[in-house]
Amino acid sequence: MIEPPELTGEAWRTADMAYKAHRDKNYAQASALAREALKLRPDVPRLWLLLMDSLEAQNRLAESVAAASEAVAAGIKDPTVIARLRAQSRILAQGPSLAANKALADHNPKAAIEAASRAIALVPDDLSYRMLLVYSLIADGQIEAAEKAASQAIEADPRSFLPRTMRGYLRERLGQIEAAEADFDEALKDEVLTGDTNRDVRIVIADAAIAAGHPERALRVLEGLDAKEPGVAARRQVANAQKDKPQIVPDNANQTLPVPYQKCIDTPYGPVCSLVPATTPPGAGVSDTPGYIEALEAFNAYRDGDNKLAETRIREALQASPGNLAWRRLLIDTLDRANKLEDLATAIREAIALGDTDPALVARKAVTDKRLAEPDAVQAIKDVAAGKTKAAVAAAKRAVDRAPDAMVYRVVQLQALLAADQTEEALAAANAAVQMDENDPLPRMVRGYLLQKTGKTLQARKDFDAVIGSNILTDLENVNYRLIAANAALANGQAEEALSLIEPIEDPKNREIDEVRKAAQAMLKSATAKRPALQAPQVFCQPTTYGVICSVFANQGGGGGGDASAPGYADGTEAYAALAKRDYPRAEAAARRAVAADPDNRGYRLLLMQVLTARGKYAEAEQIASYLLARSPRDATLLVQRGGLRLSAKDYTGAIRDYRAALASGNLPVSQYRAVRLSLADAALAAKQPEIALATLKPMANERSYDVQARLGYAYLALEDKESALAAFSEAAVYATTAQQRRTMLSARIGVLVQLGRKDEAKQIFLEAYNRGELRGMKAVDLAVLAGQVGEDQIAYDYFTEADAKWQLRGTTLIDAAYNARRTYHNNEAIGYFKRAIDEHREGKLPMDPQYLFGLRREVAELSRTWGAYLSASYGSSAGIAPSSPLAPLPISANRALGIGGEIYWRPPGIGYRDGAIFELFVRGYGTAYSEGGGAGWDTVQGSVGARWKPIKDQNLIFETAYLFPVGQAARQDWLLRAAYSKGEGTDLRVDVPHWRTWQIYADYNYFAMSGQTVSSFEARYGESFRLDAISNRLVLWPFLAIGGSYDNSVDTPFALGAGPGATLRYWFREDEYTAPMSYLDLTLQYRFKLAGDDRAEGIFAGAFLSY
Repeated sequence: MIEPPELTGEAWRTADMAYKAHRDKNYAQASALAREALKLRPDVPRLWLLLMDSLEAQNRLAESVAAASEAVAAGIKDPTVIARLRAQSRILAQGPSLAANKALADHNPKAAIEAASRAIALVPDDLSYRMLLVYSLIADGQIEAAEKAASQAIEADPRSFLPRTMRGYLRERLGQIEAAEADFDEALKDEVLTGDTNRDVRIVIADAAIAAGHPERALRVLEGLDAKEPGVAARRQVANAQKDKPQIVPDNANQTLPVPYQKCIDTPYGPVCSLVPATTPPGAGVSDTPGYIEALEAFNAYRDGDNKLAETRIREALQASPGNLAWRRLLIDTLDRANKLEDLATAIREAIALGDTDPALVARKAVTDKRLAEPDAVQAIKDVAAGKTKAAVAAAKRAVDRAPDAMVYRVVQLQALLAADQTEEALAAANAAVQMDENDPLPRMVRGYLLQKTGKTLQARKDFDAVIGSNILTDLENVNYRLIAANAALANGQAEEALSLIEPIEDPKNREIDEVRKAAQAMLKSATAKRPALQAPQVFCQPTTYGVICSVFANQGGGGGGDASAPGYADGTEAYAALAKRDYPRAEAAARRAVAADPDNRGYRLLLMQVLTARGKYAEAEQIASYLLARSPRDATLLVQRGGLRLSAKDYTGAIRDYRAALASGNLPVSQYRAVRLSLADAALAAKQPEIALATLKPMANERSYDVQARLGYAYLALEDKESALAAFSEAAVYATTAQQRRTMLSARIGVLVQLGRKDEAKQIFLEAYNRGELRGMKAVDLAVLAGQVGEDQIAYDYFTEADAKWQLRGTTLIDAAYNARRTYHNNEAIGYFKRAIDEHREGKLPMDPQYLFGLRREVAELSRTWGAYLSASYGSSAGIAPSSPLAPLPISANRALGIGGEIYWRPPGIGYRDGAIFELFVRGYGTAYSEGGGAGWDTVQGSVGARWKPIKDQNLIFETAYLFPVGQAARQDWLLRAAYSKGEGTDLRVDVPHWRTWQIYADYNYFAMSGQTVSSFEARYGESFRLDAISNRLVLWPFLAIGGSYDNSVDTPFALGAGPGATLRYWFREDEYTAPMSYLDLTLQYRFKLAGDDRAEGIFAGAFLSY
């Protein structure tokens, strides 16, 4: 390398000052002086290094890299400068590299792509950054772009196995099998492939060979590896099976190969990277083990909805391969869909015992157990109400045995044992319940009573104190539990203890404490006063739509303090009994009488509220809850109850207030927090306040459950955070415990994917679920809508038809069905659906804004049209004047003339109108009434017959061919080939606004085959349309500015271009209730100023046009 000349003169002095500033640590001045010196001597490498050092010392690393790049661009080849540039670029690239990795972790591949590209721009030859870009593109679904990025990574390091293997994988995904295998073969030549790295890469390549249907190649690739190693053994097993039965691997397995992710380990010499193969090979699990044929038949039967055959075949398969967990999942799904709960529970237990510890399966076990046990629990409740205590005890025991983790069934068991007066058995059951959850107040209060009854008073008091000392009791629970404990104290002769227990609840509204106070005071006055008997607490359980619920109340008889002579006592007792038997009319009548007899009795009002709720009389029940809350505003239980009533009555704002107040009250039982948060989220989502729902669910966001994740998904979706919604819905699907929940999440995921523009992915998910039979439980109308979302219009049509036969179509689904029928070319059915939707709007069942309704009527008009006609009269030349309809061109004239003509057209059935694509046959005639160039009258009448085709449904592109024949002697005989295109906005009638923006562009090309004449024209108009309601709401004036031009090779000056103002007056007519106006009359007047070309572009242009 030739050294540059020594510094001299001004350059030397400036450089010397720069070095001195650097030694003095005045780096800002040093960098400024270095730049000045470089202006004089840019050929000196050490000046560039001084500038870089000064900038780096100021933490201006990006500027230092820019300076080094500038030096290299200026021809500096000094190795120190180049090495420093590379080192600093690597440091600078760490930021975008970290950002790319974080974006990938956050499921934001587009941000990862942008950040990885920035890292590559800084260090183009760094393989790790290029591989990061490859993985980012894969995450974004850009497989072709990822393959190109892998090719560029190979250029950066041609010998590395990593980019070669990844490009082979990507080419396999793209169906380029031969090129992929060439890449794999080249990758295996990398000398660094040893040990585990060599094994893992060969497994990746073997998977690709199996997916491509090349099992012999897979076995060759695996040669030399430890055949006992699980990953190798699995591939060898599948490959050997594939040789005999190629069908065990799906035909499209290469398109669904899992991504082989990169694993890197830091060493003193830099990172060492390898690839992580998939856990199982393609076709594994359900394809390479004994029983495969039976399992395949089972999967097909399940897909076809034949539960009986699916169960038979999958059990046969499991006899051959009992450890196949994937097959056991099919058995579980089949039994679940068939609602064979006993067998389902057994199948789940067996799967768990064999090692399937998936949290979703464990959760499914708990739900199944509870579903199995619920009928026994409900029967126990009925038996207690009917006085069949022995049967009740047996049924409750079965419920607990089936679902030992369900506390509510243990409380049902306590209710049954108390009713049967089985004290010892009840105490044992209460001990078991308290041991399961010592913080649950219900079983602990009952155990306190039972301990007291069996003489264990100290232990009883500990239970009472533990419950009453809790700070999470509602006001109602606090009153009831203190009354239970006070009764126990009185029965034990502890009058002062009883008074201390009721002192905190002394309040006129708590009339239940009067009898307790009187008894305690009597005992204090006289040692011989009679002690009240120990009263068993009332355990009250009832089945609801949300499952069985239980409460524990103080035993006050009918609610009047235990005094049968108290007002309302008999009616209250009758109401409780009727409620237990679910005789709601009788219970309501008795409860009303009890309230009327003792209006201040809180218990009677709560009883009436409960009965009204059971009868669906939410408004009246809410009034009672509000009355009670006015007296106990911090009663969290009442707040939750009123919130539920308001939610049922669709008063979502009121429900939100109640649930929030309950959560903030500080006395909501811990066990209820989750349920109340979920209810609050439901109310917020229903009220279209997703911010509240999200804030409510955030503390539970890490809970892996369907209940939380599904609601999070809907909240994110309402907030337009579709990626987060998709992630939440996917998580919810994993933990769904019922077929209905899985279907709901499948629908939600598909909807989000469609909104994200990932329609192909949505379609694949839909078809896989559809072919597996997972959607068979959906209503036909819901399945039709779902199929329509992903573009499976024929499937959607079949299910819309089925839904209509079952009277399931109403509201917006009628509109969905109509558009689907249009897309599948069933025009008459589409018309019928649109008309029914319009009928529902007229009846007030389907709200629509006026313009949307007009759009449906326009659809009816288009679908029902089978023929039409045009009449026109135009004055001027055809120098860039657009016709009123792109389907009906104006006569072609190079002279200023008055042309008159018309056309009749016909749309053949079946092909005339197909989802916006149009085919028409026409006969047309035009003549010239006046022409300044001469030649007018009958001799100019030109006839034509032809066909035109609009092939693209949403683009006004017209192709036309016509045979021109002379009617008059001056007319021509020729063949016309025409193409036209138009686009615009606001050209149809608007009924929602009085004026609107309107624009239109039009262009056509006409070729006369026999004469060789070529004529083309274009026009653009822009203006504002005004509906002239004072005259008619179907009359529209459109003033506009226009520019237009034409080309005609038959005249001396072929081109003409003009511009100017104009106006069109259009009157719409021929409409009815279902059909938008099908005809219009246009009157148009323009004046054009010539801009270029022939004079025919200037002057007045006028016309009248009738479309019928």
